[in-house]
Amino acid sequence: MALWSYDDDEARELLERSAIGAKRHNDKERAARGEEPDGRFGAGAVRVLLFVLGILALAIVAGSVYGLAAGTRQRMLQRQADSAQTAEELKGRTAFTGIGTVRAKSADQGSSAVIVATIAFPYDGEDRTFAEELDRKAPVLKAAAISVLSAKKASELGPAFEGALKAALRDAFNERLSLGKVTEIWLSDFAVIQ
Repeated sequence: MALWSYDDDEARELLERSAIGAKRHNDKERAARGEEPDGRFGAGAVRVLLFVLGILALAIVAGSVYGLAAGTRQRMLQRQADSAQTAEELKGRTAFTGIGTVRAKSADQGSSAVIVATIAFPYDGEDRTFAEELDRKAPVLKAAAISVLSAKKASELGPAFEGALKAALRDAFNERLSLGKVTEIWLSDFAVIQ
């Protein structure tokens, strides 16, 4: 005795076809009445959702573009204003590099360190008499720089003492100048070699 037969398969297929047909029939009837098919979004609901999604995407893109453009423009205007102000402040200023690189021994007892520094400072380039004095007294200023550096111990030449060292150099230069004053010192390539 068989547990199943061809008749059972045919009956099952017939039943499935009729269920699918009934579903299609029900969907057609609902569509004719203007209702949504069972268990699915209709075309109208999908259009509404796509429309809302499009508006949200458009709002995000427009806001991002506006925010970037406004911020970038403000930063650009600020940079231009800063550049103009800096150019105005530096107008007519020149750097005096006539001292050049100086080498001196520190004031340490026993094993002294070698100090190497390139010294420069800004001045008013339109002041011809001061520029001539600087050119004339460049060797005197170099000797003053060596004197100041030689008077310092290696422990007094660390980064923490940079302000005091620049002030000492400025004061030494101003003692030797009569037609103008040095207000700022630039130290580049500064090194203390033990």
